[in-house]
Amino acid sequence: MDLDEAVGELYGAGLGDFVAVRTRLAKEAGRDLGREIKALRKPTVTAWLLNLLARRSPELLAEVGELGERMRSAQGEGDAAALRDARPERDALVRRVVAATREVAKGEDRQLSAAGEDEVAATVVAALADETSQAALASGMLVRALRYSGFGEVDLDDAVAARARLRVLPGGAAGAGRGEGDETTDEEQTQDPPEPPEAAELRETELRLQTVGAEVDLATSQLAEAEEALARAREAVAQARERLRTQSTERERLTKEATRLRRACARAARRQ
Repeated sequence: MDLDEAVGELYGAGLGDFVAVRTRLAKEAGRDLGREIKALRKPTVTAWLLNLLARRSPELLAEVGELGERMRSAQGEGDAAALRDARPERDALVRRVVAATREVAKGEDRQLSAAGEDEVAATVVAALADETSQAALASGMLVRALRYSGFGEVDLDDAVAARARLRVLPGGAAGAGRGEGDETTDEEQTQDPPEPPEAAELRETELRLQTVGAEVDLATSQLAEAEEALARAREAVAQARERLRTQSTERERLTKEATRLRRACARAARRQ
């Protein structure tokens, strides 16, 4: 057993079993590897659900990788039209990943909270904007959700288990991340000509706009769902009030009838 195998088993286990599985794996490993395994941190609920999603629906995260590659390429080329055209696809993909994560939670007898949905959406946006974050999401080794601020790289400190060993799970996006020992081609080593500061600022601003846009779209969707739930609740209240009014009227009628009958019985008893 090596660290990759241990991480794969540990972060694919049930959240409630994490400590027990980690302890068992550490005991089965040698002293040095056991020490590394013991240092692996328990993921948050959202990260755990995303790790399960990476194992169960790698093809969905492969779509995130493919779209992210296209969007980053368009960003690098300054192709604003391509970025604008990709936005509906991006928004739909974010919603699909949130929905898929919600289904994973249901399968584990859990409920993905509104805050959890926000974290899933933010992680997908980060994966679309940043190649390393894409690899982190596809690896199924997240310790916490990711968030892209729109400026610079995504902060991955303490976000992924065994970060140096990032691997995309089978079926995930090809080329989403480099493993140890990957070689750099001569073409990749070629330095790009310097760009004006305004171009970098534009790129960062547009990426921030993508992040905020996805968050606004998700919030809008959640608001619509909440408003629908509120409308249903109001209708239920109105129906309950109508039933109460009808039943109260019937109770009043029956009370009067019972009073009339008691009096009639009392009169009949006196005549006997």
